[in-house]
Amino acid sequence: MDTLISPVTLLPVNLVHIVYLAVCLFGLLLASGNQRISSLRILLSLVALLMTFNLLEETGISRNLHLVTPALLLGFGPVFYWFCNQLVYNKAPDTRQLAMHLSPILLTLPFTHWPQIVIALGSVSQIIYLSLAMNLLHRYHKVIKQTSSNAADISIHWMTGLLAMFLVMMLQDLVRLNLQPFLAHEWLQRWYFINISIYTGLISYLIIMVIRQPQLFNQFSEFEYLSNDPQPEKTTDNREAQSLFPQVDKIIRDRQLYQQPRLSLRDLSTETGIQEKTLSWIINQGSQKNFSEYINQLRVDAACVELTTNQSGNLLDIAYAVGFGSKSTFNSAFKKQTGMTPSQFCKKNAAQNAFQGAES
Repeated sequence: MDTLISPVTLLPVNLVHIVYLAVCLFGLLLASGNQRISSLRILLSLVALLMTFNLLEETGISRNLHLVTPALLLGFGPVFYWFCNQLVYNKAPDTRQLAMHLSPILLTLPFTHWPQIVIALGSVSQIIYLSLAMNLLHRYHKVIKQTSSNAADISIHWMTGLLAMFLVMMLQDLVRLNLQPFLAHEWLQRWYFINISIYTGLISYLIIMVIRQPQLFNQFSEFEYLSNDPQPEKTTDNREAQSLFPQVDKIIRDRQLYQQPRLSLRDLSTETGIQEKTLSWIINQGSQKNFSEYINQLRVDAACVELTTNQSGNLLDIAYAVGFGSKSTFNSAFKKQTGMTPSQFCKKNAAQNAFQGAES
C-alpha cells in the first residue's frame, strides 16, 4: 500500500517568510558587483538562509532533521556590525574575522534542542553588536561634521535609526520569549507574525537606502582622532584660536572656497597651510560652530545676497553656485539659519521691495 504524503499547509506567517526570502534574493541581485556593500550580501544571505530553514521547519518538511534556525540568530549581530563597519571604513571583513565572529553559530548548533536558551543568547548577541554599531555610526557623524562641508549629503542617520529599531525589536523579542509559557499559542503566533512583517519592512528599507546612498566619507579612518574633543581646555588657548579665526575666515571668504561643493578640512588645510586638527580647533572656537555648520553659514549668506540682487534666479542654480550639493541640503541649511525656506525668503524680499517702491 502506497504511503500518502500529506500536503504542506502554509500559514499566513509562512507567506511572510516567502516574501521576506524574495526581498533578500532581490536585494542580493541589486547588491551584486558592488564591492562597497559586500557585507550587505553576507547579511542578506544569512537572512535568506534563516527564512529558508524557517519555512522547512514550520511546514514540517524538515521535521525529522536537526533544528537550525535558533543557532542562525547568533550571526545577525556580527554581520550587522561588519556591514556598518564597511560603510564607515570602506573595508570588508576578511575571512578570518568573519569566521571568528560567526563561530557561535556552529558552537550552539548542537544545542538547539534547547531553543529558548539559544534564542536568548542570539538576542543578547544582537543587542551587544548593534550597540557597538550605533557607537561607530555616532563617531562617524561626529567626524564628518568636523571635516566635511557636505556632511548632510554623506550622513547615514537613517542607518542609526534603523539600528535603533532593530534594538527595540530585539528587546521586545526577549519579552516574547520569556512570556511563551504564560500566553496562549494563538497570541504568540500573532505576535510572531507581526514581528516577521516588521523585520521584512526594515530589511526592505535597508536595501533601498543602501542602493540610493550616493556617496560616503572615504577618509574616516584618517580623521577618526577628531571624534575626541580636539579643543584645548585652557581658556587662553581658546582666546588664541578666536584671534586666529579672522585670518582663516578672510581666506575662505576672499577666495570663495565655500563654493567648492565638497570642500573638506583637508582642502582648507592645503589652502591655509594650517594643520587639520589646529584648523578644526580654530573654526570651532572662532565661529562657535563645527566645520560643516560654518561653511554652510557662508553659503547661506552668499545665497541670501544672490536672492536679494537676482530675484529672477533659479533657486537650484543658486544653491549649486554657492556650494550646496543638493536642493534638500540647501533648503535645510537655509531654513535653519534664516528661519524660512528660500522660497519664503524670496516672497518676503519681493513684498518688501514692492512696499518700498509704493512708498517712493
